[in-house]
Amino acid sequence: MMTVNKTPHEMSLQEKAICLALAGRRPELPYPLKEIECADGTVQRIYEIPDADKARMLADLYPFDGGAPSIDDTLFDLHERKTFKVRDFLVIRCCEGNLLASPYFPRTGGMLVDWIAPEQAEVHEGIVDVRLGKRQA
Repeated sequence: MMTVNKTPHEMSLQEKAICLALAGRRPELPYPLKEIECADGTVQRIYEIPDADKARMLADLYPFDGGAPSIDDTLFDLHERKTFKVRDFLVIRCCEGNLLASPYFPRTGGMLVDWIAPEQAEVHEGIVDVRLGKRQA
């Protein structure tokens, strides 16, 4: 059961700002949006993307050079401290942008910039993961 914060303090504001700076403001996607209540007490809008379109949406929305991970890959969410299958990613509509988030986003706020390879999470020192944004034409 989710505990709702009575005085909402929106989680992941810095990550959302970073993701928006990388992805840019874009029109809404052609999928229904549903409102979900998050653990921080806020309501966020998440696209309902059919499984058949997930790989294409991931490739279209992924803002880093080198291409998106495969939807069959497993990554680690720094906020949740758990792995997830990339195919379970979410896309939230925020500040006129379509932002990639982990499937744990409603609970702990993990965004694209919080995704790392599971082997990186096993390091007991500080984690530094440098990725470059796609060049804008």
